[in-house]
Amino acid sequence: MGKLYSFELDEEKGIFFVKVGGFFKEENAKIYLSEFQTIVNTINPSKYKLIIDGRGQEKVAGHVVDDITFVLQLYSMANFKKIIIINPSSPASRMQIENCVRKIIFPGILVDSIDEAYSIQD
Repeated sequence: MGKLYSFELDEEKGIFFVKVGGFFKEENAKIYLSEFQTIVNTINPSKYKLIIDGRGQEKVAGHVVDDITFVLQLYSMANFKKIIIINPSSPASRMQIENCVRKIIFPGILVDSIDEAYSIQD
């Protein structure tokens, strides 16, 4: 099984693009968090727009919902210039993300397409 996520840092455009997809389990979430934090530690997040492409995200196991909430808080605490999440295509996954966003004070924006994400100005 391949990786459930990928990271792309575009220094010229000031975009940190994260793509997630598939069915995340607890161990996947822990590895993702570690790799994400490693990259964030090498940049100045305030100079980057963070775009998370969650269109391929499937519903996650119930106990991983707390991990999603934690990740959203991590995104917030990293102080990115902007945080944009492209909603999952799956209605169940979309509802999970929306419920997690409501639990915390999340400064990000939820959008429905990659074009919409890239069109949002700093």
